Amino acid sequence: MLKSILAVSEGGPDAAMSFRLAARVAGIFDATVDALHLPVGPAGGAVGGLAMSGEAMPLIMNLDDERLEERAKESERAYKELLATNSGSTYTAAETATLDTLVAMGRCSDLLVLGRPGSDPENVAPATVEAAIHECARAVMIAPPNAGSGSFGSIIVAWNGSFQAARAVEYSLPFLAKASAITILVVGSKADDVGASYLARNLGRHGIKTTIDAIDPGAVSGRARGRALLDYTHGKGADLLVMGAYGRGQVMSFLGLGGATGKVISSCRVPLLLAH
Repeated sequence: MLKSILAVSEGGPDAAMSFRLAARVAGIFDATVDALHLPVGPAGGAVGGLAMSGEAMPLIMNLDDERLEERAKESERAYKELLATNSGSTYTAAETATLDTLVAMGRCSDLLVLGRPGSDPENVAPATVEAAIHECARAVMIAPPNAGSGSFGSIIVAWNGSFQAARAVEYSLPFLAKASAITILVVGSKADDVGASYLARNLGRHGIKTTIDAIDPGAVSGRARGRALLDYTHGKGADLLVMGAYGRGQVMSFLGLGGATGKVISSCRVPLLLAH
């Protein structure tokens, strides 16, 4: 069960996205939200000693103190508007906060929520997403600009038989248990080749009813597979997409993640639950 949610903001458009989705999830599970503001880029010490991808490094801007203060105020404003009424909620912000703070708090939470990266012109490829996915050993939810409201009734589970996908399913069990329609989706393979029926059987033993579907985008790139997954998810009107996170340190892919993962993170119109 989800009881502790860490909502992360760097003071840009991500603040409202992250905090609004965290409030939505907290309402469903009667959970408490801990909000964390991180300064942007080297000026705020946000690198924290953790490795950033080659792509992220040149895109992070060394903002002046005035802009950093304005971004901190935006995080605090969004917290007061969206989360202050959440029972037991906390707000952490400090000039010395680093990615190490994110990792320490994240590993002691049940779920991390971050706003979609790429929409902030002052922080185009934040290292926070990569750190959350690869360093915290927890489920990570990426909030789209419109976080939606109410329960997550329809869920798509992207399944390829990998340990990342298996971990994502495990982390998503609280959501799956409350959903009314769940599709196990196989992209680019036959369902039997990746054990989709075994997954459906196991979830059934948890009292979770699923259907299995498969799509074949052909011999295409990872980004094209990501687009096919997004088209399916959006076409079904799903409320949540669950998938494994793949790749790390890939200079030519968004956030240094695998092509399909980066594409889905940057373009998914519904909340996205990831696990590595």
